[in-house]
Amino acid sequence: MTFPQPPEPPLAEPPLAPWQRLPRRTLRIALSVLPLVALANVAVLVWSLGAVDLAGRLVAPGLLLLAAALAFVPMLINSLRFALWSRFLGVDLGVRDCLRVVTGTMITNSITPSAAGGVPIKLLFLMGAGVSSRRAATLISFQAAEDAAVLAGLVALCLALSGFQLADFLARQQGLIARVEADLVLAGWIGLGVIMLVAGLAGALAAGWLGTRVRARAAGLLARAGSFAGHVVSDWLGVMARGKGVALVNLALALAQWLARFSIAGVVLAAFGEAWHPALYWLLQYLVQSISSVVPTPGGAGGAEAGFLLLFAPFVGAGVLVAAMSIWRLVFFYLPLAGAALVFFLLHRASRRDAAAVDPLVAAPQPAE
Repeated sequence: MTFPQPPEPPLAEPPLAPWQRLPRRTLRIALSVLPLVALANVAVLVWSLGAVDLAGRLVAPGLLLLAAALAFVPMLINSLRFALWSRFLGVDLGVRDCLRVVTGTMITNSITPSAAGGVPIKLLFLMGAGVSSRRAATLISFQAAEDAAVLAGLVALCLALSGFQLADFLARQQGLIARVEADLVLAGWIGLGVIMLVAGLAGALAAGWLGTRVRARAAGLLARAGSFAGHVVSDWLGVMARGKGVALVNLALALAQWLARFSIAGVVLAAFGEAWHPALYWLLQYLVQSISSVVPTPGGAGGAEAGFLLLFAPFVGAGVLVAAMSIWRLVFFYLPLAGAALVFFLLHRASRRDAAAVDPLVAAPQPAE
């Protein structure tokens, strides 16, 4: 006679690596801080609109709905671009997983300084989704190259279509040009200092001044970096050989993404009855975003608002400038951020529910007593 065996104790899950825990911790902080930041922006909006008859100023309120819809286009297209490249590279990353990476990156970027850049955060989220570091770097490099090509072309096109109005405006702003030149000189000196520091460190390692142990570790890291770069280059060569069609599709998607992203300011201004200059306003919003990206505050707070007021002032009526800036900031930044937080929360719950449904320790029937 055989007796039923007692169930085996469940195996303990392996602990998560630090780089896997980091996105989750940062997201918890971001999701807790996000409501406070949104309330602060709403307070600024109410203050700026206090002396403005909004109902009288808005000529076409329906255009604000169009601006709100455009605000979600970049998030969706960015996820689709990731999914297409992941499928080409054979990475097990579906559209839903890509949407989690994009929304998680958006939320984390909202509480980190814009000057830090979003590449390290996106890399961590990709690795947290199970993508190898090599493939994650390749995916990010693909998108970076597409974005650089599309943005360079759009900037040149908008400069030509706007009749170089922006160039004329900047030429009259001698103080602004002087500050930009000073910042560029400072950045150049910092870059030169970093290069000299790296060269001196490399020379000290080569001469063995830091010890043989440090030299051996540095040589190992250099060899790993060379192997890593070689794998990324091989992925690029694979695109050149058999991925031209995917690249063209992604370039078209990138074009739609950036056109939608930087057209929001023009649509908001058109809602206030301002004459719509698509090329000029697209270029101005691109410059505003460039300014806010180097401001060392979470989400570029302060830099985006100041940049909007500075660059749009010569082309927009003074009576609607501040109100349009506040609504633009709300639609351009906080609305998609709130949507990203909701989408990420729902996807996270769905993934946990799916994991619980397929867990053999949960689904297995219990032996009879």
